[in-house]
Amino acid sequence: MTYRKALAEDNDDIIALQEIEMPELREELGDYYIAEEVMRQDSEAEKSFLVVAETSNQCEETEMVLFLWMTTDIDILFYVRNYEVEAFGNLVKPVDGKSFHYETIPVSSVQRRAEASMFTTDALDDLDAMTILGGLQRVDSGMSVASLGKMKVSSIAGTIVDTHVSGDNKFYMRERLYSKFKYILEKLHSTGYYLRNEENVINFIYPAGKDIAGSAARNAASNVFLLKSIVARQDFTPRLFNAIVAMFCAYPDRDYCIMLIAANKKANRSYVEVLQYFMPVVSRPSSVCNLAEVYITHRSTIFGEISLYKLQKEDVSVVHTLALGKLSNEAISRDSTASSFSYCSKINERAELEHETHVLDAIMKDVLENEFSEFAVFTIRCGNSTKSAKENTSIGFVVLRQFHSHGQLFDHYHLPKHDTHLQRLRAEIISLRLHPLFVVSADLIFRDLARKTNFYDFFFISPFEGHRYTNDLKKMMMVVEPKTIKKAPVFFRVPNEQKKPRNKLNLPSPNYSKDYLIIYRHKLNPVKWFTNSKKLVIIGFSAVTKAFLRQLVFQWNSRDHKNSDNFTCLSWLQVTVICRAGVVEADYDSLFKCPYCTSTLGCYLSYQNESCFVRDCCVRLDFRYWVHFVPGKVEMINREQKFVKIESCEIHYDTLLLMCERKFVLRSPDMPVHTERPCNLVEVNFRLNKLLLFYKVRALLEDMPRTYLILVYGSNLSTYEGIAFLISHGVDCSRMVFVQPHRYTCKDPDIKEKSPYWDQNLQLILDDILADKGLLIYIDYNFHHYNLHKSSDFIMEVNFEHYSSRKQATFECDLFISFEEGYLHERHKRWLNSANIEIDGNEILVNQRYQTNDPDIYAVGNFIKMQPKPNYQYRFVSEREMARKILHYLDIVPVKDFEDRFSEPLFFQATLPLRYFITKITLPRRFLSSHLPFMDKCNLTTYKKNTFCRVGLSRHMVVDEIVVVTKMECHLDFLQHFCGKHELLLNNLRSRYKAQTIHSFLKYFQEPWTELIMHENFKDLQAENKELLSPMAITALTRADRVLGSVTDMDFSTLNRRYLELKLLAFLKDHRRDFRHKFALPEDFLKADQHEWERYMNRTPDETSEESDS
Repeated sequence: MTYRKALAEDNDDIIALQEIEMPELREELGDYYIAEEVMRQDSEAEKSFLVVAETSNQCEETEMVLFLWMTTDIDILFYVRNYEVEAFGNLVKPVDGKSFHYETIPVSSVQRRAEASMFTTDALDDLDAMTILGGLQRVDSGMSVASLGKMKVSSIAGTIVDTHVSGDNKFYMRERLYSKFKYILEKLHSTGYYLRNEENVINFIYPAGKDIAGSAARNAASNVFLLKSIVARQDFTPRLFNAIVAMFCAYPDRDYCIMLIAANKKANRSYVEVLQYFMPVVSRPSSVCNLAEVYITHRSTIFGEISLYKLQKEDVSVVHTLALGKLSNEAISRDSTASSFSYCSKINERAELEHETHVLDAIMKDVLENEFSEFAVFTIRCGNSTKSAKENTSIGFVVLRQFHSHGQLFDHYHLPKHDTHLQRLRAEIISLRLHPLFVVSADLIFRDLARKTNFYDFFFISPFEGHRYTNDLKKMMMVVEPKTIKKAPVFFRVPNEQKKPRNKLNLPSPNYSKDYLIIYRHKLNPVKWFTNSKKLVIIGFSAVTKAFLRQLVFQWNSRDHKNSDNFTCLSWLQVTVICRAGVVEADYDSLFKCPYCTSTLGCYLSYQNESCFVRDCCVRLDFRYWVHFVPGKVEMINREQKFVKIESCEIHYDTLLLMCERKFVLRSPDMPVHTERPCNLVEVNFRLNKLLLFYKVRALLEDMPRTYLILVYGSNLSTYEGIAFLISHGVDCSRMVFVQPHRYTCKDPDIKEKSPYWDQNLQLILDDILADKGLLIYIDYNFHHYNLHKSSDFIMEVNFEHYSSRKQATFECDLFISFEEGYLHERHKRWLNSANIEIDGNEILVNQRYQTNDPDIYAVGNFIKMQPKPNYQYRFVSEREMARKILHYLDIVPVKDFEDRFSEPLFFQATLPLRYFITKITLPRRFLSSHLPFMDKCNLTTYKKNTFCRVGLSRHMVVDEIVVVTKMECHLDFLQHFCGKHELLLNNLRSRYKAQTIHSFLKYFQEPWTELIMHENFKDLQAENKELLSPMAITALTRADRVLGSVTDMDFSTLNRRYLELKLLAFLKDHRRDFRHKFALPEDFLKADQHEWERYMNRTPDETSEESDS
């Protein structure tokens, strides 16, 4: 293969090569733009460098396989102002003691608030103090002065007493409460609370050279060139590393190369392949719209030789410097207006680094003093491996030990069980630091590490809670996906503390069965990248969004581990998610601790209602490594130019996904649409709303401990969960009013469509429990409107209307909590209407591919309405199955045997009063026309030891509902395996129930035989049996001379039963090691009989005579 400069006569070949990946260039620049660029004669022509690569075939004919377009026409100041390039020398050559030019450039930067300063009690107390001292006087609008007139002086000792007044005068008693709700807690909805824009000044220094300060001098000092275009033939793509070597050879005096990906264009295949050798550059807040994504690489990452060296005493200081990084040299300036926030944003990082440094000191001391230490420490250096460590530059270090807990990962993680040959060859990385430019050399580092340690399977464990250690290569390691459905109950009660032997280093040992852990893995396999070809923009961070992102990230994963066994599978996604500020941060927050609950996982504030497939997305995964989250409110959608306008920027898309459903939305035709939501109205749609509710209740109890009033509105299981939270967190039942709307029995789709979110029979029992506790309950009252204070957005009273009598009732409240099901917010309807997206009432109209009237805009969730109406249920369905169908329609992950109907159950769990937990699993209707609202189903119930179970059977004797109410603090996701199965398949469930041999369905579904049904390959066994038996059964049933009970039918049944038994035995033999309980197979009895026969033949004469006498 040879590289040469492109010539004018190469124009047609280059354009033909580019047209495969970038056909728009020819339309934009014409048919001869390559020749025109090569033949340019102006002063800027020498800045462009066009290179082609050719290979010779067997006939000694040259073929063009690669085209490179490079240029040095770069505005250095533009990148300094708009991107954080200080770590790369501001893209200019070093001064090295020579004369230099000096410029000061004002720039902006963004500081992200640390977790410890977001939702913890201390953080909210600090926010309270800052607001009261710094801002309350400016925003009270004179209400404090007006309030003084609403007090009267008593004639007895001149004391001030409250005036008992009505109407507008009630507000002054709640003024402090209003200030907290409005100016403190609602600040958690603002983007500025999580991201802070800081104005700084950069001292831009570059060599003087022969030119005066200006653009000429900056161009002469430039240390970077731009890769403007790269296109390779498809069979040449794996050899793109050679192309990068050739690029740096073309510019021997420049150390950096950058690439740009425009915001409104998608990256082509060659760009995506070459990006593995580049790292992204963070952009600054800028007035420039649609900044391109910038990627950079350094010459040393291509030509430098990376080696690992065992730790020596003189390396201890080097490890310290690398571990501390930038924080070791940072000094907080008191003169800076943003210094306090900068410190706040690094408070977590500082604490974690201090702890990690302490652990590293102990490990290094143990390694240097103990010859048989379980740890190994290596420094990572770049240079010449044939020379000593001192002559190579330190770029990182790694600390590791042997990993002994691999077998404990199978409870929650999808791992292959056939790689037992690596049992003693697995390592756990404790800490790994590496210069960011050398992250692209991850494969070389792991291979050298394997050569030095004889470990060939590397794991890194990052806990959701507790101390976390650094691993700069985790982005180049394969994330182990959690299991989609667990196979046993997962308890979350805090276990009693047991004295465990601790090693002298006191490193934490995670509980792999209960702790939330993110597992990274590298098996020394070659890297394979998985991506989506089109730019996706998602509006909303709902449960469906999480399920969709998870399947998009793990599109390479499969039951047979085909990709993960042969490659290090990495995901590079072109996905942007737009959601309200604080929603993502609250979902991933792990530092909030509820003072009322002993178990964080069982607390309402951390309890998630969805299945483990969705729950694990925020505790055993972190989408922030793959997905770009943008906080803000959508203002408009431009369908012609295909971008979404939010408060601060425009986000371009190829495909737009509307996943912004709201589970609870309060609406009424008699209520005017307000731009601002009342500050004492709560709708719990995200965890952020739960945290806000907690702090509002706390403020209510502190400021009005005896006079507060809380109004709860709703008629679903989530409503009772909210009431249970209020009761368990200090709210008196006598200070609450519970209003239930009328539920339409004929019109409500929940009657015909299976939904786990409400249960009529159980809710009647819960009403009795709450009434016994002194809670006032009003039934069949629909929300009508609420009355705000005339000078604020504070709800003073709420009006309801009785369904049958039309009589109105008014309730005063300090806090109004609504659980009215709504799904589509009024604010979303405004920008949908402005974009001319078709809506029917509160539902978005879609076709059967979930496309709106714009084919590039999809809508997914319970707020959609299909046209034409299908004969199957498409609302209240499994988030996982819905996400899989969307990926199929987008042609990202096609499904082989695809069908439009839904067959997987929907999981729901919630906490209830008296510390009960409900788990409800429903199967969506596959044929709506065959189900009538008044049709009764067969319900089987059991009750034992505070555990109530109900199994619903359809008229075809298929389990379509499972309900468990228990006091056991555990997740019961494993019950999803049994919903949708025929009762005969469940070991004759109905017959055993009638025979009264089942005392608890929860225990029944944990018996050993259930492991067979829960096995990953059981569906394949069912599919094989169905494929073989279906033609035989159809032939037998449609035979004209068929007589019921004939010999032919009996032979058919006997033959098939024998065949199924043989298939089942073969399945058990193949997967015997996968089961926790040992199944007895025929060969086990044969072996036992063989031993008995040998013992019989080897009897002594005395034993024979004794047997004959007997």
